[in-house]
Amino acid sequence: MLKIIFKTLPFLFFIVTLFSACSVKVPVTWKERILDKKVQKLSLVYSEYGNKDNPTILFLHGFGENRHTWRFLVPILAMKYHLIMVDLKGFGDSPKTNDDYYSVYDQAYIVNDFIKEQKLKNITLVGRSFGGGVALVVALLQEDKLIEKRVDKLILIDTMSYNQNLPSMLRDLKTPILGYLGIHLLSNDYMAKEAYRYAFYNNALIPKNSIKYSSIYLSFPYAKYAYLKTVNQLVPDDIKDIEKRFSEITLPTLILWGREDVAIRVDKAYRLHRAIKNSSLKVFHHAGHMLQEEIPKRVNREIIKFMEANQ
Repeated sequence: MLKIIFKTLPFLFFIVTLFSACSVKVPVTWKERILDKKVQKLSLVYSEYGNKDNPTILFLHGFGENRHTWRFLVPILAMKYHLIMVDLKGFGDSPKTNDDYYSVYDQAYIVNDFIKEQKLKNITLVGRSFGGGVALVVALLQEDKLIEKRVDKLILIDTMSYNQNLPSMLRDLKTPILGYLGIHLLSNDYMAKEAYRYAFYNNALIPKNSIKYSSIYLSFPYAKYAYLKTVNQLVPDDIKDIEKRFSEITLPTLILWGREDVAIRVDKAYRLHRAIKNSSLKVFHHAGHMLQEEIPKRVNREIIKFMEANQ
């Protein structure tokens, strides 16, 4: 097996180098991706629960995840609310297009198109990690009146927000050549397990089905292409400008964070809370980066309290 891998490496190195040299990278900036919008409209796959006459909560998952990550919240929340869980572009069952538009800016426009298509209004937008970054951009688009106001409230869970060093696994994926080789040569099961071990504080609580979902979706056509495109666009080129704008967000906002999150440290939670004036913050001790799967009952309680306080 090792002989095959080593024989393959020079060829893969040549292909990746050629691809990198020939590709034209579109800057990941507000101007290029928002004001000069180029991302194409596409249909997101989603799951829906609860009575449509109840207040709507729309959920956006994190990097490498899919809509099934929210499944532990459904039984309780669906009794009171209309729930929609989407697969973002490039993840789960949603389209994985062979293009360069996988940033939070591009995803925000796609999510807004989805909201309009579904004729959703007065919604609460939940975003975690990468999906939280998308939710923040949607909120800023509303503040700038670049899109119709359809989101009334925000819930941000261990969310991308401020400039930081990427977690070690994502840094490896972002490394030219190494990232390409790693995601194509390592087994899908191994990558899924390592991602969950990194994201959980208590590994004993990792659901086996979650690893199964992640592994299966990694095997889909163009899934790894989408992963690599997304990880290379995770941090916008103009992040310093964007993070200064979080104070412009006026929506009632709930911020939930795991105290032991090693992917996005808890200091970002306090900073985001200070920036968004109309926000409340709940930090959970003995919890990591994936609160919705590690401590779903506690997350549900906080969501219900927030929803009831902001009817």
